Amino acid sequence: MVASSALASTETRPENAEMLVTSVHEVLRSVLRRVHPTLDAEGISMGQFWALHLVSSLGSTSVSAVARHLSLSAPTVCANIDQLEAARLVARHRSQRDRRAVELTLTPKGRRVEARVWARIGEVMTEAIAEAGLPPNDIATTVRVFRELDRQLQTGETPGGAVP
Repeated sequence: MVASSALASTETRPENAEMLVTSVHEVLRSVLRRVHPTLDAEGISMGQFWALHLVSSLGSTSVSAVARHLSLSAPTVCANIDQLEAARLVARHRSQRDRRAVELTLTPKGRRVEARVWARIGEVMTEAIAEAGLPPNDIATTVRVFRELDRQLQTGETPGGAVP
């Protein structure tokens, strides 16, 4: 009886996962709210920033790949890419591998804009950590937990070991 009680207390309960999801959402929303003035100063929207970031992360990529990663329609992403291209943050070019395909890459200006926005996000997090007086051990634990969650989510496996 004691063993099953101890096991039950260590299992992940659905409400704990729900609280984690809510907490991540709230922190992300708060960070993004504080970053909006930086985006405004750069002349881009939040949607354009995420498209810019994905082009950066994916390397030479397509509008459809960016749309798939953002879970948005290709026409929606295409409109954002058009604006980023007009601002000289993203460049379109014919693929070297398939001349029918058009690929996207970040321009040097696009890399600088992305770097400034990420720097501001880092500043916002640093300020929040300092204001909250969070001990370094708590931050290290949070980083470890999020890295492990990301690693697990990247494998595509469910808790039962099956790939969805």
